[in-house]
Amino acid sequence: MKELPFGHGRMAFSQETLALVPCLPETMELRTKLHCLDQDGLAEAGFFDFEDLAVKRSEKDFVWLHLSGSLGDEFWKHLSDFLDLTDEQKKLIRGPHKDSFYEDFHNGIFWTLARPSITEKVDAIESINFFMAEKVLITRQFSHDSAFTMVSHKLQEKGSYFANNGVDILATELIQDVINSYVELLKLGGTRLEEIQNKIILKPGKQELEMINRAQQLIWIFLNQVWPIETVLLALERSQNPLMSEKGKIQIGYRKDEAAAVIRLFETYRAMSYNLMDVYVSGLSLRTNKTTTILTMIATLFLPPSLIAGIYGMNFAIPEVHAAFGYYFCLLLMFCVSGSLLFWLKFNGHIELE
Repeated sequence: MKELPFGHGRMAFSQETLALVPCLPETMELRTKLHCLDQDGLAEAGFFDFEDLAVKRSEKDFVWLHLSGSLGDEFWKHLSDFLDLTDEQKKLIRGPHKDSFYEDFHNGIFWTLARPSITEKVDAIESINFFMAEKVLITRQFSHDSAFTMVSHKLQEKGSYFANNGVDILATELIQDVINSYVELLKLGGTRLEEIQNKIILKPGKQELEMINRAQQLIWIFLNQVWPIETVLLALERSQNPLMSEKGKIQIGYRKDEAAAVIRLFETYRAMSYNLMDVYVSGLSLRTNKTTTILTMIATLFLPPSLIAGIYGMNFAIPEVHAAFGYYFCLLLMFCVSGSLLFWLKFNGHIELE
């Protein structure tokens, strides 16, 4: 498997190309967070080196090490020695991946999930790598976004939530956090679709058409990222690896159902985005009909004056032409006929004057 560059760890949606492009620099500051579980519950601890981590691993129920930013070769060497990783496993944990997938090994389980990065624009997807071994869970992200910050605080407040449970239960909680990030994305996406629809109803134009196109493309991109997550969860649920307990498989089954619900919501939103195109076409048709109505009304109102002007402009003797007030009589006649026609159209509901 070809290892992708570090910058591909977070992909942003480009407004120009309507595609995902790398948005991270070549290197970023290394940040580590270590959580340990004992009889008092999950607590955050300082990460010093892998010798200290090995001691904590032996003393605690399990340890969770979260890595973000760029990691040097020396760090990866120590991590490989700590977990007894092969070169292929190290490559899987170290680099980003295009899609979510799952790999089972003799010394652990690896999977990667695509997590949306929720901002005001909601335009980024980040790759999150997981490696679960005996009494240890390694999570690897690439940016410094606050992934798992809220869930870690929640789990620390629960105290003895993990009593008599293994590291696989912690993994299911982190997977749920990834799925919940898609739920938050859908909430914000639904608000955006409503805003686009309101703009279309008020004034459909080229800008609104571009907004519909971007919304459809974004929904399709995120939907393509959610589909593989359900496959990963199915593989975890069916895994025969002893690291996955029966309780952990039950929790994974719940996460799989949640992922399926998210997929259905995305498909619903996708249908809504295509319905927006129908609303746009209908709004454009109404706008065109209104313009045509106005032009037709103007032409209709000018027909009687044109007829009168044509009659009195003929090149032969007409009695009214030689009258003292013949010119004013023609103007008054034109005004009265056009005014009467306008009143008749309005009275019968053929036009609406704003």
